Amino acid sequence: MQATPNPSTQKRRQHIINSATEIFCEHGYDGASMSAIAAKAGGSKGTLYNYFPSKDELLLAAMLAEAEKFQHDLTHNLDKAQSLKSVLSQIIHRIVNKLYVEPRTAQLLRVVISVGNRSDIGQKFFTIVGDGIWGRIQQLLEEKIASGQLRNTDAKTMLLTLRGLCEVDLMRLLMGAMPNFNKEQAEQRSERILEAFFKQFEA
Repeated sequence: MQATPNPSTQKRRQHIINSATEIFCEHGYDGASMSAIAAKAGGSKGTLYNYFPSKDELLLAAMLAEAEKFQHDLTHNLDKAQSLKSVLSQIIHRIVNKLYVEPRTAQLLRVVISVGNRSDIGQKFFTIVGDGIWGRIQQLLEEKIASGQLRNTDAKTMLLTLRGLCEVDLMRLLMGAMPNFNKEQAEQRSERILEAFFKQFEA
């Protein structure tokens, strides 16, 4: 039987992750030393290594924590009994804000991309997370196809279309070719995504 994690240990671990995330976002991977992270977290480097055996594992933990929090916040109190347009509107608005408005999202992604050719952090992340929130959206689309609210089209095709619309400018953002959206721009982009999606797939 697996032992229940100590709450104080969990709290300390999360504090380290939060501190590391700030350092990674501010200084990048190479500039984020374990000493600096330990100092930010208010402990010794030895204590830091007790929680995370390497900087790679710490960056992976930071990415997973961000993904888990976003997925929880997105799905918490989401009422799938509402109309499809209402449910998808809530989801897409949150995704667009996460990708294009919140600076930390792009900052963390840039850090992981910067070590992509010399680390397996990205591979481990997607192995653990799987399809994540996009998998849940596909399930929702399959349910709405079955109920006749969407055209009888492959849900995976629908998902790829929706995801492509959401991520179409992400590479430009990550490369610094465009600034982050403000709230008004994110709202406009979300509405355009929803309009394009339902124009193509609404029954």
